[in-house]
Amino acid sequence: MTVLLILNILAYIFLGVVFWGLIWRGLVWLPRKLKILPGARILLSFLVLGILMGLFSVWVWPGDFVTLLNVIGVLLGDLIYSTSIRLFGDPYSSQAHFTIPWLLRTPQVYALVSFLLCGIIGVTAQIIFNSRTESRPDKLR
Repeated sequence: MTVLLILNILAYIFLGVVFWGLIWRGLVWLPRKLKILPGARILLSFLVLGILMGLFSVWVWPGDFVTLLNVIGVLLGDLIYSTSIRLFGDPYSSQAHFTIPWLLRTPQVYALVSFLLCGIIGVTAQIIFNSRTESRPDKLR
């Protein structure tokens, strides 16, 4: 029984790595093929990835599979959700979920966090890439 459980967990991890690896490969390859702005390819790829991760998290939300594929987005989303109930809502209400703004409720907060997090990572990576290739223009495109 325990061996079967471990194999099941490893299979989910493998499928998650393959799934996001294929998506990442497509997001890097497609802008290059379409000749989209060379100075913004990384940012665009990360923004599309954030949108896809967020929408996928909202779509699959009640299941546990969402946590496996979007670990950081779900954990940060849950943190923002619980903090917003404490700060903006009524934590003592039996319907505390409905005392906070719609965008900060689960699962919507997962999409927001995924998009913002991937956007921040994309901007940072694009700035680093552009600053490194400015000194070597032959390596940029």
